[in-house]
Amino acid sequence: MRQFFLTIPIELEEAATLDGATRLQTLWQIMLPLARPALVTLFLFTFIGEWNDLFKPLVFTTRPELRTVQLVLAEFQEQFTNDWSLLMAAVVIATIPVVLLFLVGQRQFIRGIAATGIKN
Repeated sequence: MRQFFLTIPIELEEAATLDGATRLQTLWQIMLPLARPALVTLFLFTFIGEWNDLFKPLVFTTRPELRTVQLVLAEFQEQFTNDWSLLMAAVVIATIPVVLLFLVGQRQFIRGIAATGIKN
């Protein structure tokens, strides 16, 4: 996010101040709409990271109904045998929400990745 905000020209903020906008109005009406690609990219990375997290839910959940997708996938694996067809079917089903979310935010994601780190 820092790198993205560094690419936004300071003149935009100065122009908004000259037009009478407060700092909060500048943030909400100018900076955040410009930062939408970076925000969508950050959201997608955070969602995918939390969706695939195994350790935190393993530590913090105590009841079986609170298990996450990754904990349920880990239960498919047994010590000496694995039902690979059932495990792979569950993995495909578990990836569907991530793929759908990416497809919804694909254009903003690509813009965010392309613009992050570029200094004009």
